[in-house]
Amino acid sequence: MDRRAFARLIGGAVVVPFAGVMVGGRAVQAQAAADLGGLGLPEVTVTITDAGYQLTPPTAVAGWTLVTLENRQEAGDTGADIMLLPRGETIEGLLAAVATPTAAPPAWVFESTFAGAPWVPAGTSAQAVVLLTAGDWGVFSPAPLAPSVLTVSGGDGTPPAPPTVNAAVDVTMQEFAFVGLEEPLVAGPQIWRVTNAGRQPHLMTVGQLPEGTTQAQFLEELAATMSGPPPTDESGPAGPSTVGGCSTLSTGQSLYLALDLAVGTYGAVCFFPDEETGAPHVMLGMVQVFSVA
Repeated sequence: MDRRAFARLIGGAVVVPFAGVMVGGRAVQAQAAADLGGLGLPEVTVTITDAGYQLTPPTAVAGWTLVTLENRQEAGDTGADIMLLPRGETIEGLLAAVATPTAAPPAWVFESTFAGAPWVPAGTSAQAVVLLTAGDWGVFSPAPLAPSVLTVSGGDGTPPAPPTVNAAVDVTMQEFAFVGLEEPLVAGPQIWRVTNAGRQPHLMTVGQLPEGTTQAQFLEELAATMSGPPPTDESGPAGPSTVGGCSTLSTGQSLYLALDLAVGTYGAVCFFPDEETGAPHVMLGMVQVFSVA
């Protein structure tokens, strides 16, 4: 989901993380970031256009899967939420539930399984290795983008062993923090293992900040941005380009994400709505400034 879609979903103030503090982004190109394709895993390509989501192929076998996300939209950064639809629920039902600006997500969203996927700017692509189990997975963001359904078959319910991936960075998401980004990272192509160890779903978008931005400054800017008046039209403020990240992950889920970061200062943000208050997690402090050297 893109940031403005989440703003509509949570029914709060304008949500444009990084606005006013970001000075240009660097697009993530999965092909240059890391060779996840060399693992020999089954592959699914998610193509996002201004009309909706397209899957190639629309079926998969249960297990670890290489997901390539191609963002062919004219503008804006976005990802693809990949959610295992609960029994009796449909993707149309979810979209109807979040179509109303003041509506909170249905309770079953917090109990659903989200596998995660890359998050990329328009005109770029990225890759991640995610774990899929048997069932129908909705691939979506709130309307007007048309969703797709990925049908996954096979598997005996036994969790498969993680792929052999040399992750350079381990990031743990929890209430309400990113753990693992406290020390400077090395610039260049790399793999991040991102795990949700919290009780709620979490996501991570990463944007480049002005050099030397501190945690306190970033939090202050975000708070000012998100407590301001809502946008007067659908486009809202221009906002920055996100350089990477991952869409929603459920409790206990992990993915392996290919990134290529230049030297600089970055901010990681989660803005999934809190189950109890409805506030985006960023407003509860789920922000982390980190450096790449």
